[in-house]
Amino acid sequence: MNYQMLIEARDNIQPYMDVTPMLSSPLLDKHMKGSVFMKADCLCPTGAFKLRGAINAVSTLSHAQKQAGVVAFSTGNHARAVAYAGLTFGVRSVIIMPKTANAVKIENTRLLGADVVLFDPETETREAIAEHYEKEQGLSLIRPYDHPEVIAGQGTSGLEMVDYCLSRHITPDYCYVPASGGGYLAGVSIAIAKHFPRCEIVGVESDVSRPWFNSMNKGQRTHYAQTGPSICDAILPPHPMPGELTWPIVKGNVTRFIAASDDEVRASMNMLESYLGLATEPCGAITLAAALTDGERREGKQILCVVSGRNRDFSAQS
Repeated sequence: MNYQMLIEARDNIQPYMDVTPMLSSPLLDKHMKGSVFMKADCLCPTGAFKLRGAINAVSTLSHAQKQAGVVAFSTGNHARAVAYAGLTFGVRSVIIMPKTANAVKIENTRLLGADVVLFDPETETREAIAEHYEKEQGLSLIRPYDHPEVIAGQGTSGLEMVDYCLSRHITPDYCYVPASGGGYLAGVSIAIAKHFPRCEIVGVESDVSRPWFNSMNKGQRTHYAQTGPSICDAILPPHPMPGELTWPIVKGNVTRFIAASDDEVRASMNMLESYLGLATEPCGAITLAAALTDGERREGKQILCVVSGRNRDFSAQS
């Protein structure tokens, strides 16, 4: 992985999606005691940043691979993104989702033309099912984070943040990005670290699942079980562990990891809607929640936070 791959990914993605805005509010700044700029990736066409990586990955397939189709596994946002990319390029997509996934995400993935395969996470593994389709039907597997073109695609969000900051003479002190498997964090960190080497890049996890924090302390990729339920389902993989490809990138660029609780996330969701008019899913607000818990570190500083997604069931209470 390198910076040039992000530049190429931006060229691949540009015809199919617009740059997402950076939003700010004087009221939010007052609350934060600093200047905060929210990267609204929740406004991507599929409602989450995942579309960046999916479009880049599908666009770079060979003609033969596109004819065969793609397979992906996800709890929702990556699923919808790959389905959208498949629809965009006329490529068949098979999406493997747990039967416990958000019903809205399952339905929206189907509406985008994907063949959705539901599995029981208690008795089956998504990786094994995906490998079956890969081997038996010749589909190309697009992993949600451990995939070089996916990482590069997610990194285009970082390039857009860099362009925004440079055009307004902003030198960010902190950049908060959700961790999960590390694709978004790795990609964004490549762009931010190159242009703003003094910016502290902070990975954000749910307080019930901290594989990155614990693995970094141990110095190696290690599985750490989730300790309880959380509303932040989009960053709770079934086997919590840093990605193989994302690990060295994140380890080299990210300064530290902090966690946010469900209550802190709910409060941040309300703030984003009140101050910026952004309705988000829980994970979309987790970086703001983390920045708020960072106390004196943020006072008087220039802060970047990504708002990763908006896909939740708006008919139900979060």
